[in-house]
Amino acid sequence: MFLIDSIDLEILNPIYIYCFGIAGIIIYLLLIILAIIFIKKDVDLNYVFGYRTPFALSSVKKWKWANNIFMKCVLIAEPIFLIIHIVVFTLSAIFSYFFLWTILTFVFGLIYFIPIVLYIEIYGRIKFKNDVEKSIEPLIENEQSKKQGIDDFWK
Repeated sequence: MFLIDSIDLEILNPIYIYCFGIAGIIIYLLLIILAIIFIKKDVDLNYVFGYRTPFALSSVKKWKWANNIFMKCVLIAEPIFLIIHIVVFTLSAIFSYFFLWTILTFVFGLIYFIPIVLYIEIYGRIKFKNDVEKSIEPLIENEQSKKQGIDDFWK
């Protein structure tokens, strides 16, 4: 009770509006830029960039299929969510709405990924059910060389 009574929401509200508003814009723009880069440049299978789940990383064919669908969905919806977020952020900053509206627009843009991931994981496993799983040699060799480099560093 004491802590809640001592916090002045009139002071915190603009701070939260700007923090969540700017963070949302940056994250949306980053997702859009990464999707454009991924579609323009043929990115090889890796553990750093792209749609990475055990299903997608199990073969190059699955990797390309999953990432193609995921990045197209990002390019379709994220600009729309970015515009909605900017509008709500601007209105919240001008009219001092409660910062929850800015957080909600940001969260809705991220919740959008849940059905896409479910589609890729479920339909992908059905689609590639008959494909023979093989270990991906370049990725395994690359990981072994990184491990060897780290081991040599500590010797």
